[in-house]
Amino acid sequence: MMQTMLDVLVDLGTATTDTLWLPILAWTALVLPLWALLARTDRLHPHAEYRLSQVLLAALPLGIAAVSIVEMLPDAARSAMLPAQSVVVLPAIKTTTAPSPPVSWSWMHAVGLLTVGALGVGLFQMGRLALQVVAMRRVRCRIQATAPRSLRAEMHRLRERLRISRPVQLRISSDATVPVTLGGLRPVVLVPDRLMNATEELRMTLRHELVHIRRWDDCAQLVERLIAALFAVHPLVGRLRRQIAMARERACDAAVLDDGETPAGDYARLLTAFADGTSPDRLGALSLSESPSSLTDRLSAMRSSMPSVLSSRFALGTALVTVGLGLTLGVVACSDTAGPSLTDDAETLGATSESSPQGVPHKEVDDTPKLVGGMTALQESITYPEMAEDAGIGGRVIVQFVVDENGTVTNPAVAKGAHKLLNEAALAAVKEQTFKPGTTDGQPVPVQMSLPVTFRLDDGSNGESDGSSATSGTDPGGRLVEKAGIQVIRVLMNEEGDLLLDDEPVEMSNLTEAVRQRITKDAARAALIYASGAPSDRVDAAEASLKALDLQMVYAKAAE
Repeated sequence: MMQTMLDVLVDLGTATTDTLWLPILAWTALVLPLWALLARTDRLHPHAEYRLSQVLLAALPLGIAAVSIVEMLPDAARSAMLPAQSVVVLPAIKTTTAPSPPVSWSWMHAVGLLTVGALGVGLFQMGRLALQVVAMRRVRCRIQATAPRSLRAEMHRLRERLRISRPVQLRISSDATVPVTLGGLRPVVLVPDRLMNATEELRMTLRHELVHIRRWDDCAQLVERLIAALFAVHPLVGRLRRQIAMARERACDAAVLDDGETPAGDYARLLTAFADGTSPDRLGALSLSESPSSLTDRLSAMRSSMPSVLSSRFALGTALVTVGLGLTLGVVACSDTAGPSLTDDAETLGATSESSPQGVPHKEVDDTPKLVGGMTALQESITYPEMAEDAGIGGRVIVQFVVDENGTVTNPAVAKGAHKLLNEAALAAVKEQTFKPGTTDGQPVPVQMSLPVTFRLDDGSNGESDGSSATSGTDPGGRLVEKAGIQVIRVLMNEEGDLLLDDEPVEMSNLTEAVRQRITKDAARAALIYASGAPSDRVDAAEASLKALDLQMVYAKAAE
């Protein structure tokens, strides 16, 4: 049961990494500096700040959608839009000297678990949003008190002046403490009954609400709330939505004052009069109401001179299109570029041609080659070399190869190697594999691929440390381990008695001098690991050569 759940998490994490989390990561990296700049600058016109903030938020779902669309495009169209990938990279393989536990945890499990949590939070927030929409509809049906004819006439005059095509209803409510606009195709403006005898204040209130309706701010807010609910786990999304809400009110204030009929002092006093009132939380989905929390910023913005940066429609439109397209395409490009780097191997491999003729390896195909037996078969084929294990040697090997039209592995080579023994073990495992060939337009084609293999000792070391342990001696497996300030030099001998030092062959007569040249620390030890069939006289001679160096310790052991 536990293994099944882990497998589901892996499948979920694999399915969402490239299509969801990489675009979200790319969006965050691109938007974060722009969001910080918008939050701190005072040189933008309020309307420009409002629209730019909306573009930043909209780039998230648009970028994710664009990534999904690009994935469905033919290879030729996709390659024209995206940076080229080098090869098809198989998932990394880790081989240890200890047997793998039946239930293991990987970062892909964490991605799957994060996806489950994000879906849960998103569904909860979507449910809350749906309840608020239902509550708003009930309020619209419950409040029937219409405004007097004179107020409706004033509403009609303002609608014509602002060129609003949507029908707008004006209703008076004794329960409303602040003006509220219930949005939709037929918006309803609720005004407190205490404004009935304040003609000028009522006119400014109606103009403010109608400016919102003219710009479709009510529907825009619903879309913003929808995006914020879907990505509720992302802290930047919530902060950006709140910034949009404050910018929306400042932009509306600027539009009201631009008509020349509204004195700034009277308008500021009107905002102050509504500072202690709030609209019911259940109306937050589609309603637009005064925001007491942003009153100080709004009054400060009205007192200051209006910035002229991006105040013209042409300049603002150009900026919005540029930023929107730049962010969307940036999310697509960054997501595609970051994909192969999950294994940190793509950059080490040479690129192949996109439009490959028959017989030349392809780097992208409609269907990538499938390993017969899955990654489990590959894992079982890799054996940790005994001599490397006994010598405490580990490292990372990247094997590059071609899967031909028959699914056979051809031209395997080490693109990035470690020790010679580890390189040979990784190559041998790859040569044993069989694939279901990759296809393009339904035809089998050769495909360039790569496989990262990490050889890791069962004590958690990969054999690449510089010697930083705190005690001396050998580990429980009998290996000479590296210690703090002490250098370990490993000498290997095969069954024929040939010597290998730092992955290079060395003559017995030159062993002492070769080891001496590699000593870089004051304290050094040597490990001689020899194959079980190695000539005993060669073993004795090698051990004597090492002891002639007067090292702190000479460790000789037959490979098991």
